[in-house]
Amino acid sequence: MRLVSPIGRYVGGLIELKFDTTVSELQVRINGSPFHTEEGAGVASNMFTLDVNGFPPDTTLNLVLTYKDPSGQNTSSLTLHKPRHDLGGMGATPVRFNGEIDGVFFKLWLPQVKDVFVRGSFNDWKDSNRLDQLGNSGYWYGYSRKARPGDDYRFFVYTFDGKAQEVSDPAARQTKKTRYNSSNDANDANAVVVDPDAFPWRHDNDFVAQRRDHRRYAIYQAHWGTFLSTTAKEAPYETFVQGSTEQEKRTSVCDRLRYVVDLGFTALELLPVHEANGNRNAGYDPSFLFAVESAYGTPDDLRILVDEAHRLGLAVIFDSVVNHLTNDPSHSSFSQEFIRGWYVRTDAPWSNHKQWGGSDWGPDPDWGRPEIRNLLTDCMLMYLREFHVDGIRFDATTCIPGDALQSMIGRLRTDASGTGKYFIAEHLTDDPLPYIVGQEGFDASWFKPAFQATSEGLLKPSGRGDLGVAHTVFEVDFQGRPESAIKYLLGSHDECWAEHGGKSPVGRFGGQDNEYARMKVRLAWSLNGLCLATPMLFMGCESMRGIDWSNDAGYDGLDWWNPGDAGAGFRELIRRLNGLRTEHAALRGGNIDSACVHWDANNSVVAWKRWDSGGGVFLVVANFSDGNWQNRQYQVRTGTPGSRWREVFNSQFVGFGGWTGADNSDPSFHPSADGSGLLQGINLAKWSLVLLKQEL
Repeated sequence: MRLVSPIGRYVGGLIELKFDTTVSELQVRINGSPFHTEEGAGVASNMFTLDVNGFPPDTTLNLVLTYKDPSGQNTSSLTLHKPRHDLGGMGATPVRFNGEIDGVFFKLWLPQVKDVFVRGSFNDWKDSNRLDQLGNSGYWYGYSRKARPGDDYRFFVYTFDGKAQEVSDPAARQTKKTRYNSSNDANDANAVVVDPDAFPWRHDNDFVAQRRDHRRYAIYQAHWGTFLSTTAKEAPYETFVQGSTEQEKRTSVCDRLRYVVDLGFTALELLPVHEANGNRNAGYDPSFLFAVESAYGTPDDLRILVDEAHRLGLAVIFDSVVNHLTNDPSHSSFSQEFIRGWYVRTDAPWSNHKQWGGSDWGPDPDWGRPEIRNLLTDCMLMYLREFHVDGIRFDATTCIPGDALQSMIGRLRTDASGTGKYFIAEHLTDDPLPYIVGQEGFDASWFKPAFQATSEGLLKPSGRGDLGVAHTVFEVDFQGRPESAIKYLLGSHDECWAEHGGKSPVGRFGGQDNEYARMKVRLAWSLNGLCLATPMLFMGCESMRGIDWSNDAGYDGLDWWNPGDAGAGFRELIRRLNGLRTEHAALRGGNIDSACVHWDANNSVVAWKRWDSGGGVFLVVANFSDGNWQNRQYQVRTGTPGSRWREVFNSQFVGFGGWTGADNSDPSFHPSADGSGLLQGINLAKWSLVLLKQEL
């Protein structure tokens, strides 16, 4: 038999036949009926493609092939099964044969309509590419051999009652302005075919081992559009990359990422980067969940950012918003007339309308439909597969049904690209960890109670700190996994966001000219870096400036590279503390233990001991009061009789913005504990944190 193979793969209803020699004539019968003929002087090929889109899915196809080659006329029979569909996810998926792009597979879910066509630049926006319906499932799919990456397209839908409408692809990987070029439709976007497999990843494989060690993460949270920007709101957002060549783009983004690396952070968490309502947005007003925000650049630009971050040893976490769409229906792919009734649900029991004081964030995805769950899970899988991110933070998980979260995290974990990834929930309840980490399967949860206890208790505006909340701030972790609690004692984007009533950390404590405010900011981050948690800092907090962050103007007027004396010192503190966490396992989690060994309620001083199986032992001493012990007058219990210590960090060190003599930095000073574990006197400055390491 001279038929080498019907390449046993269907793509959008296409079968490829390959012969081991040139065929001059081919006739094909399927299920007894004539189907395809190739004959005439121009036929000379060993490969043919059959389009079987007209046959129903899930059917058996009996092919009889009659062909002529140099040996004469031959006949072969084949039995093939047409699958339900070929490529799982919705949207536009480029398909390769023998390493080359052969065409694009399109898929849309839209029940109870008569016909669906894909119109695009590849077919002159005509109804020449009709999609097949997958039984009664509501899925439509088809294949265009003319379509290529870079082409833009929309679906065109006809209903049984005669209505017709162009529909934006809810799973568009990239969008651009509508082809009608109407100012009224500036965000009513065409989808663009994207080929993620064409991107030349250089450094991802080198980062696998670091990605899997979540305990090493110290997170820097950033809004890329205003990150490192010193200009006012009239200026455009910062883009992912700059330059015309790939190397120029890689160099430009590396220069910006080094700022984060230089501060000692090991993970970068980006505020949402999907297409949002308008071009000046924090990302929490999503319009196209799969598409990259066009104000930042292209999908490949974002891939360059991730790849270069990995080269610098920096993990990248994407912030995803799948709990709601934008409240402006003219900007949302889920809000078009034919889509809305199937993709969103009003007055759902999990709705954001029922939470947060009744604030209306926008329509809720209909999590009750498996098709919508699959679509939104595919969005998360896209981040993992196509952008190689190291983790995903899920926004407002209290607005997503628990069973939907379970199924989503389950799929992400079973997918090979999800191995070793860090899944974070913003589950803003009083005690999120047992539920969200244990039952729902997340790796970690934002722990807002620690922020509230710090701001309102330990560092309250007047008097001594309330030690009653110290355990909430320092110790809360889940099942011996400190990294399961994301703590942000200086505030996340929400607490620093001017449009949401937020303020800069130093502004919350009294202003940048207030000495106590600066001390408390240093103390808060020092505590954040050493407590049982994964620490997180929102961009700009390191400046020690009283400028509130705006998603429109950023930190207008802030010189990131020269923030002033207080800012320079605080940045040095952050750098030193992050370095200690990286260097010592006992300070960052894993096989560690912790115990509160000193509790001085009269003076609001508390100390915790941390240690690991490798022999590293540390003592964290925090003073939440105006008490200022000099001349080595303060004695602290260590829980380790006869031990010897040395200071490795002090938040009031003069180089961090404190004052001379506030610390215990004399290299010859190694205080010892007596037989009861009481340490000989140390200097303990007001509103300070001291870190001592046990000498072996």
